[in-house]
Amino acid sequence: MNKKVVSILTIATLVLSLGTGTVTASAASTDIAALLQAGGTIPAGNYKLTKGVTVTKDIIANKVVIDASGCPSDTIAIVAKANITGITVNNAKRQGISMQDCLGKTLKNCTVNKAQFAGIEVKNNASYITLDHCISNNNFDNAKNGENADGFGIKNGAKNITLNNCSASGNSDDGYDTYTAGANIKFTGCTAENNGSGGNGDGNGFKLGPNLYNGQDGGLITVTGCTAKNNKGVGFLRNHNKVVPIQSGNISTGNIKGQFSWNLN
Repeated sequence: MNKKVVSILTIATLVLSLGTGTVTASAASTDIAALLQAGGTIPAGNYKLTKGVTVTKDIIANKVVIDASGCPSDTIAIVAKANITGITVNNAKRQGISMQDCLGKTLKNCTVNKAQFAGIEVKNNASYITLDHCISNNNFDNAKNGENADGFGIKNGAKNITLNNCSASGNSDDGYDTYTAGANIKFTGCTAENNGSGGNGDGNGFKLGPNLYNGQDGGLITVTGCTAKNNKGVGFLRNHNKVVPIQSGNISTGNIKGQFSWNLN
């Protein structure tokens, strides 16, 4: 066969393989930061991230696993302002994924493990954000002996946030923390288990307040069909939220400081 034809066929095969996510051998040496910034579909594989990245274009990253341990200290691995599906972030030096200053975006089937702050966070002017089937486990902030590393943090006035079928386990502080969240935070079918592994961690399953940010009360939180199990603190804690949470069909067992605390204190 003509050498030129062979060359063309080889290139075509490589492109096809990349499109189906089967070429992963050189993923570790690939510039994952550039791929994240470019958006689109990222080939499956294991990658190393050495700097924080802001994502502004939608990403599909099924079976993409990123080791963020090479980032500078106190660096958020991914600041997200777009839809992201399927990505896993391990060993972030601060948050694994932080959704900020965006509207109407979804984080789906994403996982964060062993971050040194809240694994997945939604904050600032983020609104109408959905976290769907996301996992945040074993986050631990060494600097504060576990005081700040929640599974999920909804913070700084973020509002209209929906968490569906998410899971938080083994985190040094709380499973879910809505401290300083805005109004209309909804949890459906979420689980919190074995949180509070840090010496300074509170270890509540679902901490639902206080929702006060820049002098404004956040307000309503709805918790439906969620489970808190074997946490160091309280399973479901109102935590000074001035608005009584709406709750139904929740299960709370084995939590050391109590199962449900719906009082204002």
